[in-house]
Amino acid sequence: MKYSKEIHLDSRNKKLTSASWGQTIDIVSKDLYSKYEKLYQKYKDNKLKSNTTVYLTPLSLFPSYKLKNYIEENKLNIETARKTEKLDTLIISNDFIKEAYFSIILKEGTKKYYTIPYDVIAKDFSSFIDKSREHDDILKTPSYHLTKKDKINENFYPSSFIMSEENLTDAVKFNKIFSVLLNYPSTTGELISKSHGNKKACDHLEFFYNMFDLVEKNKLDIVFDDSINAAANKDTVIDLEMFQTLYGMLASTDNSNWNIAREIIANCDFKSSKPYVLFLVKIFDSLKKKSSNINYHLIHKEIFTTNSKIKSVLSKWNTYEVFIQEMSKVYPTQNQIMCDCLTTHLNHLFKTSIIKSIHSL
Repeated sequence: MKYSKEIHLDSRNKKLTSASWGQTIDIVSKDLYSKYEKLYQKYKDNKLKSNTTVYLTPLSLFPSYKLKNYIEENKLNIETARKTEKLDTLIISNDFIKEAYFSIILKEGTKKYYTIPYDVIAKDFSSFIDKSREHDDILKTPSYHLTKKDKINENFYPSSFIMSEENLTDAVKFNKIFSVLLNYPSTTGELISKSHGNKKACDHLEFFYNMFDLVEKNKLDIVFDDSINAAANKDTVIDLEMFQTLYGMLASTDNSNWNIAREIIANCDFKSSKPYVLFLVKIFDSLKKKSSNINYHLIHKEIFTTNSKIKSVLSKWNTYEVFIQEMSKVYPTQNQIMCDCLTTHLNHLFKTSIIKSIHSL
């Protein structure tokens, strides 16, 4: 895959250097976000239907084994396939798409970027390139960013350079020679850069681009995986008894107990189990990590990316005492549940059952 490199004029040495880590794969336009929002609004209430053929796309976070179990348990006549001519429905993840391709647009708004051919910078602006540090040579990509396939295919060199409007304006103020770069194509949107944690997003960006035409030309339906996950998990609710069991499993040093506990949490109805799940996440830091269990990724996103209130409650700066106070403010009807959870936690710390109960006023 061809890639670009974002650059800027360093304010200290007035040389062109890398403006960000990683390889810039593309600029996702603001117009594409608007197009996706229309698609989401049109299909957001869809459910899986019997007598259909579905494709669990790479833009979904739903595990294939869980989809298979859901189909079997509900006795749905649903087949899975990949070939377009056989399909009725695509399964995708709204949370994944927004985080992967539109996170900056949603948080900070859009920026304007200029795409400049490689040769223009390499030849016409060579005197401005910082060549003092080999690892920061903008004409090449550091080897630690490359796979063996990249090196074989000579992807050692970026196909183009990208400068934000802000950075290019600063460069023009320094030297009018940079004004010629304002004549190159510009896009308003968000940079998608290949870096740690977003390989899946970069690998399937082309599929995301093509998805809109695929749906329109083949008259396909879309089902979002959070709705399937909610339907699959609706019968599993964590109550105090299950919380105590999960707490004991997570407090053990047995990895198998940890894995089972994480799987149970991943398969629970989060809305009904929320106070218990949040208490466990606050006490056991490892639950804040996605882990290799793809099934856990769905509830992890629901906890950490879809609700700003939850993120503030689970702030790393909050001790569990502050956490309980914040929970009381955000979810005042859950006070007694928090007291019950605290009772379990304190008895574990004291290695006794001396505290029988704590009551909310």
